[in-house]
Amino acid sequence: MKSNGREISEGKIEKATELLWRVWWFCFYLLIVPSLIAVIGFYIFNFLIKDVYISSGFAVLSFMFSILLFYKPFDKYRKKSFFLNRLNNPTARIHILYLVSILSLIVTPIFVYITPEDYYFELLPLISYIILYNIIYLYFYFKPIDYFDISERAFKYHGRFVDSFKKFYNIILVVNFIFHIIFLSYTFDTKYSWLFALIADIIFYFISLSSTRKVRRNISKKIESKQPITLELNQYKQKFSILVISLVFALIIQMPFVVILVFSLMGHIFSNFEIFNAALFSIALLLFYLKIRVYFSIYHHKNKKQRELDIIE
Repeated sequence: MKSNGREISEGKIEKATELLWRVWWFCFYLLIVPSLIAVIGFYIFNFLIKDVYISSGFAVLSFMFSILLFYKPFDKYRKKSFFLNRLNNPTARIHILYLVSILSLIVTPIFVYITPEDYYFELLPLISYIILYNIIYLYFYFKPIDYFDISERAFKYHGRFVDSFKKFYNIILVVNFIFHIIFLSYTFDTKYSWLFALIADIIFYFISLSSTRKVRRNISKKIESKQPITLELNQYKQKFSILVISLVFALIIQMPFVVILVFSLMGHIFSNFEIFNAALFSIALLLFYLKIRVYFSIYHHKNKKQRELDIIE
């Protein structure tokens, strides 16, 4: 009985010690280090810019960037690791793309609450997005989806990382980056560009998780049973690419209406001709988007049939 009691006691001490270490590494990587970088960044920016409010905004940016950067070294101390789990790449790709974008846009309202209205920095959403989005490229280096190696039970690249980046499902990440910049640049003087981009990213984040749930589940099941996942993985890549394209068009189609809506609420009056031009521009983009969707459907349908024939042969 004493032996059993001692073993239970030692087990509790070991679990408590592990928990304390995880709490410590969480505080170190995601609180202490980012906070130190933010403080140092504030003094550096304040020395260069000589403006306490803009320096505060860049300090917040430094803090957010540090959290995203240091999450990977902290990840190995989690019970359910995000990056060391080599089987969750399709799901991780959605989380990384949208959550980093969402966090980069949330920086703006944080900054608004700590600065007077007269010091509002309209370009902060654009700058924060440009800086924080680079984390996505770094993380995708660790989470490839080119193909799945059944023997090693891990997703891998086809050749080098540079060659892999030429694949469309990777190129679309750059396209997403470029058009977010265009949207934020075009609408920055409304002071609400971050809000409309944030809403679009949140909506498509949940749409992406929902619409790819079935194919991701099929991929997981086939991995567990050690079956090839080529067809399912290609289907996932197609869905992922189309969803990102849809997000891009959702942003650029609404650009003129964001400007008209916000400035109308601020008292500016637009002529019927200006509203008509904005509507015509959006309709043209919508038709172009539908054309791209039709092209993708035909192209992937042909490729799917060919891949099925190759498997049968």
